[in-house]
Amino acid sequence: MLVSMIIVFREAMEAGLIVGIVLAASEGVLGRARWIAGGIAAGLLGASLVAAFAGALSDAFQGAGQEAFTATILLFAVAMLTWHVVWMSHHGREMAAEAQQLGRQVQLGQRSLFALAAVVAVAVMREGSEVVLFLYGIVVASHTSALSLAGGGVLGLMLAGALSWLLYRGLVTIPVHRLFGVTNGLIALLAAGMAGQAAAVLHGADILPGWGEQLWDTSFILDDSTMVGKALHALIGYTARPSGIQVAAWATTMAILIAASRVVGRPKTKLVAVAALLALMVGAPPARADEPLQLEFRDHRFVPDRLVAPAHVKFVIAVKNSDNTADEFESTQLNREKLVPPGQTVKVFLGPLEPGTYKFFGDFHQDTAQGVLVVQ
Repeated sequence: MLVSMIIVFREAMEAGLIVGIVLAASEGVLGRARWIAGGIAAGLLGASLVAAFAGALSDAFQGAGQEAFTATILLFAVAMLTWHVVWMSHHGREMAAEAQQLGRQVQLGQRSLFALAAVVAVAVMREGSEVVLFLYGIVVASHTSALSLAGGGVLGLMLAGALSWLLYRGLVTIPVHRLFGVTNGLIALLAAGMAGQAAAVLHGADILPGWGEQLWDTSFILDDSTMVGKALHALIGYTARPSGIQVAAWATTMAILIAASRVVGRPKTKLVAVAALLALMVGAPPARADEPLQLEFRDHRFVPDRLVAPAHVKFVIAVKNSDNTADEFESTQLNREKLVPPGQTVKVFLGPLEPGTYKFFGDFHQDTAQGVLVVQ
């Protein structure tokens, strides 16, 4: 019960923070509850489908199906958030005046509400699919009673919901004439963070160049694995050890949003945006190791638990899951996170890395699945 509560809270918290911002951004809007509830329902349905077809996704696109799918939904969310930021930049002041005069009975265009509902759906789907797979794995592996599992899950959801509500209530205490500006800023940060995450995911699939694996390391200030670190990762794309492509995507998206919110409809703005995004795909490929390193999930442990890789070249770890439950190869130091369905083998693309020791773990069984990658 405790394990399921912690897992559900951890995953639902990230989606809940986004829901809190969306609620504040649509404060006083007629019909928003239906749109947001519809987004949550669509996300839950999508999460179930993703979990059901996780194996097929892993095999697609030459082993990069997970990354391609994740990046696609992230970029879709970025597009929806961009639409909302641009729309609100031109209608926010008008809406604030109407809200003050008409008791906040604001009429918002359906396109903006659809954009926010779509972002909610993406957030719920991303986190929900992992929850579904993990809870299913607990049932299969440990025969935990459905009542205990459901109880822990409900408690986790309630805690995440309470956090989301606190964020929402904190935001709506801001004076209405400033609320739209504040939420627009938060949504711009959210969009930039998602763009950075999409770039990191595509780099992790060896589709985009890295432009440096770790530009800096702020884990001594705030580690990704902490609750605050995960919250900031969900809200603004914070990563303690970002790659160059991740930082470039974040900065480019933020610059595009700032420009677009001021100069909507001008062809030059659109051309600059397209050119900047295409520039992220350019880069000279570094040297690559010939053979992939082999790693296996066995009895919720890594076999072997120590890998050795060459420095300053790109290489691949082939991760096989021999257990009957899903797990996730994850490393905050390597900035990688990859779901491994039972009976499947996935590829984790890494490098070039500096010499050193990098820890990795199985996210669903962190107490037993621990390993290190030695780069030399």
